[in-house]
Amino acid sequence: MNDEMIRQYIKDILELAEAVKNEPEGEFKEGKLLAYNEILSTLKIDLTPIGLKEFGLDFDIDEKFA
Repeated sequence: MNDEMIRQYIKDILELAEAVKNEPEGEFKEGKLLAYNEILSTLKIDLTPIGLKEFGLDFDIDEKFA
């Protein structure tokens, strides 16, 4: 897997998470946001040595999607 593929996956996940923020309140919404948050947090940890800005993860995920 190359960096461009990873960037595209992250972009897709961010778009999906943003879309969930517009859904009606409820446990299902909270669960989906938690799942996206966990995925992005894991990627952020793994990609830190390479550079978060390069992958669009140079922000506080918990603040944005919690």
